[in-house]
Amino acid sequence: MTWLPITAFTAVAVIYAIGDYVAVKTKGVISSILVAIFLLLLLGGTLQLLPADLMDLSGLNGLIPTFGMGLILVNVGSLMNLNDLKREWKTVAVSLAGIAGIILVDLTIGTAIFGRERALAAIPPTAGGTAVTMMITEAANVAGRPEIGSFVAAITALQILVGLPIASFCLRKAARSFIQDGGHKQNDKRTGKEINLRVIPKLPQVLNASSTVHFARLGIVAVLAQLCTNVTGISTGVTFLVFGIVAGALGIVEKGSLKTAGGESLLMLATYAFVTSSFVSMKFSDFGALLVPVLGLLFIGAAGVVVVAAVTGKLLKWNPYLAVAVGVACLFGYPVTYAVAMEVAGGVTKEGDFTPEEEQKIVNYLLPKMLVAGVVSVSLASVILGGIIIPYLF
Repeated sequence: MTWLPITAFTAVAVIYAIGDYVAVKTKGVISSILVAIFLLLLLGGTLQLLPADLMDLSGLNGLIPTFGMGLILVNVGSLMNLNDLKREWKTVAVSLAGIAGIILVDLTIGTAIFGRERALAAIPPTAGGTAVTMMITEAANVAGRPEIGSFVAAITALQILVGLPIASFCLRKAARSFIQDGGHKQNDKRTGKEINLRVIPKLPQVLNASSTVHFARLGIVAVLAQLCTNVTGISTGVTFLVFGIVAGALGIVEKGSLKTAGGESLLMLATYAFVTSSFVSMKFSDFGALLVPVLGLLFIGAAGVVVVAAVTGKLLKWNPYLAVAVGVACLFGYPVTYAVAMEVAGGVTKEGDFTPEEEQKIVNYLLPKMLVAGVVSVSLASVILGGIIIPYLF
């Protein structure tokens, strides 16, 4: 069979469509990336029904290293809400402490068991998700080390299976404790001035509806971030993200611009294709050899999160179960952080007679913390970690 670019693109889209379907049906417990990896292993290296250069042939692989990563990370940075970070400073502290726990155990126990290279490579994806995996995969491909890209992609695919059960259990414990202490009957308190740094007014509707305007604004910020990298030597992953945060706060880039411009879905498909491209030529036996270090480092990292987050929560006079749930949010991120918080809130309120206002207070207790934790770890800290660790890996 002669594979054409449109055939390759369609094959990739179908594989990830199946992955999305399974993820929806399992409520995110089985990630779409995990399903895609299985199908690529089966149809690629094992049955050899897919060409080894499937991702390159589809054209998707070329989007990320050229302009895709810049647009994606600037967009992610623009989504940061400074007021949420200010209000939930304890959440930020616990989340960062959990990531410190990952670093601590991976650099000690992880290195002793699985070696320095794998332990270092495991830290950013354990603390984050697709964005940092994309960064490491690009660096691995440039360095001629695609096996490192496969390793971090496997961690990203499997981390939810470790983190989600811990978070669900701990959130349920924290919610019940909140109810027993009468927190759902108390008035919400919100003090302090709101942060508003916006200096650029919103565009007229006719321009705001233009996809090219949003692409142009994202691109301009990405160019400035790239120039900063060229001058300072700081990783582009970090500069793209930081410039995105500043641009979002100032109003230079509107929040969710990539989605508004209609480019988010295609670039996410390109990202998934990019980080899983090495699995097309891999057999199940090759992947099986990865499972022991991948799962081993994930469990070691999760243990580090649990211990350090619980201790930090205790110091901040937080419920330790809530602290652990916030800490392990790095293992799945949004939208699973939203889904698990809402599921637990709905579950505990079914156990008693609650008014709609009391139910909302339980949601308000859990949801903002999980959302902020996911943003801090997956979108911010892990990308910065990736920028720091990549030079040591390659």
